[in-house]
Amino acid sequence: MTKKKKKKVQPATQRKVVTGKHSTTYLNACYAMARRILQSLGEDDSTFDIFTKRQKQDIFRIVILPPRIVAAQGHKVPKQYIRHIQERLIIDMRRMYFDEELGITWMDMATVGLSLLSMFTAKDFTDNLPSLQQETAKRLRKVFETKDVFFKLQEFIIQKIKLTSIVLSQPNFRIYGQQVSDIPLPTGPTSCFQQVVPITAHECQTLRFKYRNIERTAYRIAMGQCQSQPCTGATIEISKILPNVEHDRILNIYIQSHAIHRFKERIDTLFPILRNEFFVLSLMLIQRIVRAPNGMQLIACVMPIKGEIKTIGYFAFTIEGENLLVLTLLPLLSNAVPEGRILYDRLHLSNEDLKYLGMDKLSFFYEVDIEQIPALKRVLYDELHLEYIRSIENSFREKDEPFNEKKTLFVKNFFQKLEEQTFNNDNDDNDNEQYTENINILEY
Repeated sequence: MTKKKKKKVQPATQRKVVTGKHSTTYLNACYAMARRILQSLGEDDSTFDIFTKRQKQDIFRIVILPPRIVAAQGHKVPKQYIRHIQERLIIDMRRMYFDEELGITWMDMATVGLSLLSMFTAKDFTDNLPSLQQETAKRLRKVFETKDVFFKLQEFIIQKIKLTSIVLSQPNFRIYGQQVSDIPLPTGPTSCFQQVVPITAHECQTLRFKYRNIERTAYRIAMGQCQSQPCTGATIEISKILPNVEHDRILNIYIQSHAIHRFKERIDTLFPILRNEFFVLSLMLIQRIVRAPNGMQLIACVMPIKGEIKTIGYFAFTIEGENLLVLTLLPLLSNAVPEGRILYDRLHLSNEDLKYLGMDKLSFFYEVDIEQIPALKRVLYDELHLEYIRSIENSFREKDEPFNEKKTLFVKNFFQKLEEQTFNNDNDDNDNEQYTENINILEY
């Protein structure tokens, strides 16, 4: 019986640290971008060529990757939200410029730029350089620090993640934010470095209140955690609503689910994922107070359109104790709001007519060719200048999208019949009664 040979045990060896080994094509691209970055910082584009071939390879031995988005420990963040934040950040970093003239994107700064800064900061690299290159490396490090390159890059990343977190948040579900993450500059012969950004999630704050003897639920408008700033609930000074009030009582802002539903129904050209962005913009940041024709106060629902803040509706609210409770969203053409009241006075349309024609939704401006209806064009475009609605940003409806011919004809026929009718000037009292009644209908 033959004996099996025992395998020789190999002596244990210490594992070597693997450094980045890159192709010539990759390194040449990094060198070209490094020259442009230094030029953008006010240096001569030939400054980088002071370093030898070996030194240039050492500078890019560390691979800097874009930030990685993760869920913070103990926080519930859906995986698809993590992916969405990651994708949006990468897209923005690739398409937005640190220096547009030189073609340097924020992605270039987050990879090549940080590679330069990290190696100019690393003692094990600079201390081994000859005197000329060592002085250059130290000087370039000071240039990066003076220009606040690293902090500007972090601010860009933080703001982009913050905006996407606001978009994904829902006042009746969760509010998302981001934690502070340690951002040490890599040192030593590490092959790869990546900043990790934890995303936080805070459950919605609810409030039960009674209005018109009906029990209702409202949700706190809030902005998620942003680095060292905690999750913050929306507030408003009562003097902003009532200018004659001397004291500055602070009110917490809540929105009931009915208002969220009405926003979805009436601002129907907006991508659903962006809804919360405009709750925060209107109710937390802008807080534009407008007086309705009947004297009640409203908060304008606003959107950024071509770099300007434009009104697209109005939030009706009530005050109860220390809380401002948003009840509903009134359409821009409701006769309970300034623009809609002008339309009502000119054409004598009731709120039932608006609903019948679909004018209580923003999609009306995309579906109906208002240019074909002179009476409507005269009020909406020539007097109220509402053409901007067809340019709403982040809308799935395009400005040049073809009109709905059937609906245009339907609305056109309605106004032709309306012009044929004779109106009595003695119906002012009836109009006012109907006006008050319609406000109540729209609010709830």
